[in-house]
Amino acid sequence: MKGHSAGCFGEVLIPLQRHKAHRSVNETPCVAVDYDDLSGTATSLEAANVDTVICAFGMESDAVSEAQVNLIHAADMSKSTRRFVVSGYDMLFQEAHIPIVPIAKWTLAAIHAVEKTKLEYTRVVNGLFLDYYGLPHWSSHLKPWVNAVNPAGKWAVLPGDGSAPVNFITSQDMARFVVRLMDLPEWSPVSYIAGQTTTFQKILQLAEDARGERFSVKYERLEDLRKGRISFPEFYKTGLESTGQSSESIFALFHYLSSTGGYTIVSDDTLDARFPDVKITTAAEVIQSSWRGR
Repeated sequence: MKGHSAGCFGEVLIPLQRHKAHRSVNETPCVAVDYDDLSGTATSLEAANVDTVICAFGMESDAVSEAQVNLIHAADMSKSTRRFVVSGYDMLFQEAHIPIVPIAKWTLAAIHAVEKTKLEYTRVVNGLFLDYYGLPHWSSHLKPWVNAVNPAGKWAVLPGDGSAPVNFITSQDMARFVVRLMDLPEWSPVSYIAGQTTTFQKILQLAEDARGERFSVKYERLEDLRKGRISFPEFYKTGLESTGQSSESIFALFHYLSSTGGYTIVSDDTLDARFPDVKITTAAEVIQSSWRGR
C-alpha cells in the first residue's frame, strides 16, 4: 500500500510509515493541525502523503466529536487520503443507544459523516478492555474505569448474576489488530475483534485468586441499572459528566449494556479469524501479572 497511515491523538497528526513498526514515538514525525481549519488539515495530510487516517480520539465531549467530523471532511478533501478508521473501539453503538449513553451519539455522528464521503472506512468493535483490571500495574494509556470488578479496591458490583458473556481484549492487542487492518485490501464498515469471551463472575474469581482473599461483592438488579443506579462504594470521574449525567448513572448504564449483550461479539467475521497469528492476552494473564503477591 502506498503512502502512510496517520494516527490522531489530541491536536497532533502522526504519520506512521508502513513497514517500520519498530520505530519509537520520538522518531515519528508529528504535524500539529487545527481541526477547525479543514483546508489546512487536508493540506497537511497531502503533504505527509497520508493514505489512511486512524482516529484515536478519546470521545468525551461534543467538541471532540466535532473535531473528528472535521477531520473526516479534511481527509475527504485530501487527494492522498482514501481510508479512515473512526474512533470508537467500543461496542456496536446504534441509534437506540443514544438516549442511554453519550458516546453513542458521537460514534454515530462520525459514521453519518464518513458515509457521505468517498473514503473507505471502518469502525472497530472490540468489547471491553482488560487493562482496567490491571491498573495501575498494567501498562496502559486508558483512564481508570470499573467494569464490575475492582481488584485494587477488592470489591465488585456484578450486573445481574454476573454470568452474561462479555468479550474482552487488552488495548495493546486491539492496537495490533488495527495495524493488521492496514493489510486488508477491502474493509467492512464494522471490524469486529472477539478477543476472549468470559463473564464478570469469572473475572471476579481471577481477581480474588490473584489477591488471595475474598472481595466485597454485590449483585445489582438490571432494573436498577437501567434506571441509572449502581452500588459502587466509590466512583471515578469518567470525563462524560459534561453531558449532564452523574458518574453513577454513567457506570450504571454501561453495566446495564454489558449485562444485556451490548459487549458480546456475535459476528463470526472477526479480525481474530482473519489474523489467527495475533496472540490474545487473556484476563488471567492481565490480572495475575498485575496483582499476584500484591
